[in-house]
Amino acid sequence: MDEEYFSIRQASHSLIKREGSKFIADAFPVESEEEAKKHLAEIKKKYFDATHHCYAVAIGASRSFVRSSDDGEPSGTAGIKILSAVESKNLSDILVVVTRYYGGTKLGVGGLGRAYFESALEALSQVEKITKAELQIVKISFPFDVTNSVMNLIHSSKLRIDATFYDVEKTILFVLIPPAEVNLLEQKFIDVTRGKISAEIAEKKTVVLH
Repeated sequence: MDEEYFSIRQASHSLIKREGSKFIADAFPVESEEEAKKHLAEIKKKYFDATHHCYAVAIGASRSFVRSSDDGEPSGTAGIKILSAVESKNLSDILVVVTRYYGGTKLGVGGLGRAYFESALEALSQVEKITKAELQIVKISFPFDVTNSVMNLIHSSKLRIDATFYDVEKTILFVLIPPAEVNLLEQKFIDVTRGKISAEIAEKKTVVLH
């Protein structure tokens, strides 16, 4: 399934030291920019006396939303290095913040970049990966007499039902379908019900597969 991608199940934390400086990395699972901002604000409050709070955030099946910040460190030494660690683990829906307490000894551009990368990588090495997918919700409505045919197709196609409703004459299901398979499966539903079904595209939804 092309929509599948990896994220993390829960937050992780690590600490490394380089030439007296402390690099504290915190990784969080996030699904929106607002959620990432909330975690970042909490880290800044927790480590209020730190020198820098650098971060990288990636969201979406293809990392369609990406942001990073050097937070005052030399350009290219922090945020992009943290993002490189995220990409090296092939992760998305994630925020990694690396907080630095300066120890008095300059690391140089190369050493600083390595420290941020290694700090982020250390936090990411402790996480439990999960597989997620961005699926299309399709609302289907059908009369009760074709219920068995519809449910058999759902089970044989290994689809998930997101919600179920009933009215006096029909069943309404919200089914999660891989976007690339929507047209094919719509036709299959029409075929197995002999045209007694209506389908309507709703929003997309991100789900944890395993």
